[in-house]
Amino acid sequence: MSKKAGRSTSKRAHIISRKDGWAIKKEDATRASKIYKKKDIAIKDSEKLRKKGHDVIVHKKDGTIQDWKKSKK
Repeated sequence: MSKKAGRSTSKRAHIISRKDGWAIKKEDATRASKIYKKKDIAIKDSEKLRKKGHDVIVHKKDGTIQDWKKSKK
């Protein structure tokens, strides 16, 4: 995959509300990585992505941003 000019190199994953729970979805992905019944479990599991260099954006049920957790790398 090539990098486009002017595009940020940061990786991001979003925790979003779904009808069947909460999902972790990487930016640019077409499908969620995993779906959880509870938001707090999704947030806890997203720590693995932060350690791998992803920012994690946590959304509220209405889609607005609740929290933005910077990567640990």
